[in-house]
Amino acid sequence: MRDSLLNVYNTSSSDSIRFKAIDDYVWEFMYENPDTAYTIAGKAFISNNKTEYKKGLALLLRTMGASHVLRGDNEKGIYYYTLSSKITGYIKDDEGQASSFNGLGIIYSRQGNYSKAIEQYLSSLASYERLNDKEGMSIAYNNIGLNYERQTQFEKAMSYYKKTLDLKNEIGKPLGIAQAKINVGNVYSSMKNFDQALYYYNDALALQKQLNNPSIEAAINNSIGVVYLEQKKYASATDYFMRSLVLRIKLGDKYSAIDIRNNLALIHNYEKNYKKAIEYALESHAAAVEMQNMEMIKQTANTLSYAYEHLGNSDDALKYYKIFENYKDSLYNKENTEKSIQAELQYEFSKQAEKAKLLQEKKEVEQKEAAKRQSIIRNFLLLGFLLLSIVVFLIYRNLKQKQKANNELQMAYSQIEEKSTLLEEKNKEVMDSIKYAKRLQEAILPANDFIQLMFPEHFVLYKPKDIVSGDFYWFEQYGNKKLFSAVDCTGHGVPGAFMSIVGYNLLNQAVNEHGLTRPNLILNELNKGITKTLKQTQEESTVKDGMDIALCSFDPASYVLEYAGAYNSLWYIRDGKMEEVKADKQPIGLFIGEELKSFTNNSLQLQKGDTVFVFTDGYADQFGGEKGKKFKYKKLQELLLTIAHLSMQEQKEKLNETIEKWRGGLEQVDDILIIGIRV
Repeated sequence: MRDSLLNVYNTSSSDSIRFKAIDDYVWEFMYENPDTAYTIAGKAFISNNKTEYKKGLALLLRTMGASHVLRGDNEKGIYYYTLSSKITGYIKDDEGQASSFNGLGIIYSRQGNYSKAIEQYLSSLASYERLNDKEGMSIAYNNIGLNYERQTQFEKAMSYYKKTLDLKNEIGKPLGIAQAKINVGNVYSSMKNFDQALYYYNDALALQKQLNNPSIEAAINNSIGVVYLEQKKYASATDYFMRSLVLRIKLGDKYSAIDIRNNLALIHNYEKNYKKAIEYALESHAAAVEMQNMEMIKQTANTLSYAYEHLGNSDDALKYYKIFENYKDSLYNKENTEKSIQAELQYEFSKQAEKAKLLQEKKEVEQKEAAKRQSIIRNFLLLGFLLLSIVVFLIYRNLKQKQKANNELQMAYSQIEEKSTLLEEKNKEVMDSIKYAKRLQEAILPANDFIQLMFPEHFVLYKPKDIVSGDFYWFEQYGNKKLFSAVDCTGHGVPGAFMSIVGYNLLNQAVNEHGLTRPNLILNELNKGITKTLKQTQEESTVKDGMDIALCSFDPASYVLEYAGAYNSLWYIRDGKMEEVKADKQPIGLFIGEELKSFTNNSLQLQKGDTVFVFTDGYADQFGGEKGKKFKYKKLQELLLTIAHLSMQEQKEKLNETIEKWRGGLEQVDDILIIGIRV
């Protein structure tokens, strides 16, 4: 994935495609290492700073800003997003403007500068309205509502949240509808209207059952917990908060877990378990400081002050009370509220001014068009007679030429029809040959009965892109060892199918003729065989094909599984957790004039009930979904964890159903192969 994005960036002649590719490449690193993401984006910005495509430079600036926000450096985040907003404003890029203002709004909101945040979100809303982007407008409405809610202006917040909900219903996206209903419920909860709050939460929960989205489920659980906390039903509140916290930890969502831990600390304060309250609140406070979340710094400081006071620790109680007071004053002062109202009035004024300007421009255009029409009519009358004379002459000449052309066309049509018939016959011969090749390829693949005897609980999801496939699966029993493999040959279709036959035969030779059962030795032998067969050791060789592979050898007596891989990793699930054994970063074949490298042998001690997966890249690389993006490996891991409790056949059906739904009307981009085995 990453290599392909870099290749597009380095080779494409289109600036828009190049910048999109390098930005997608940077985001591959963003959450795991924002420092690396910033460095790559910065180098790309410097190397392209003379480009005429300023839209791409603004995109990189926003990405650099996002990397700083993730590291908690909000000031630098503001710097880069502001630069992007200036460039996008100059080039009249409304989409980039909206994104820049939205990023600034997020930062100011986290700093507790809600009036400034609302100002940015209103600017973002204006850009989305010019684009008639209803999805973007709904996001802006939601963010404005959130900042009014944080200032306890609940009527204002409710107004914007309901605008968001109306747009989400119009767009028809269940995820957005669920999020909007949670926000409306939160405002009702803050207004102590708990029945209405639970009504919206339960609506969102019903949608969540269709979505199966852990993030939404965590948000709903947290919100229901708040209702029970307000009603002093502490046991029920704790239960819902813990459900939410477990989901947030699994998602790695450090920011959203701040609020949940503080809520748990509040319950322990009410139950006079002050030491446990301090434990949760300190964790929450440290994370809030790291993320520069002013609102949560204030709330956690208040929680800690209360707990320390009741433990008799007056020094720490005073320390955190001072923090609470400082942040309370900065977050909820009169000036902040007045600036929010002023920003909204300024937005309405700008909107009316822009409308008046458009009406004036329309009037001027209509006047110019009327004058232009008069000029055209006058010129038409002057030239009319001349044109009429020319037309009469052309009609006569064309009649003569048409008669001649019809004779020539009839002759040409007869020739084309004859060639078309021959072409259809050739195409049929080629297609018949490919279909026969498919039967030959299917004949070499292991029979399902054979696989069933080796592994009673298994599935093989095999979906060739074309009639014949470059992916293939291989199962073999040698002595007490059960061997299996998922293989991805270079290309797909006929070239890939030829490679698959070569690979299948070399695997059989390595095991049945050479007696090899250790996966790394088999891969070494396979590497030699491919290199020799395709004459890749010769400098003049033009065949640079090879294959990626995940190969396993399982001993059912000891439950030891050995694995070696060329680019294709191995995953296994135990007790609801996904583990990965990474492959060597080298392929089978593609060897020109270098020394062959040995592969690494990995040994795993499996347990009864463990599920092992090997696969090729076709599933993760399939484009689809609402935005036509790749499915990706992370989403595949989440899906496998979600369906891990099902039988192997049901897992196969769920995988097939999911990828077909994801693909929609788009073309399948590659062969798809996933093998799942429960030991």
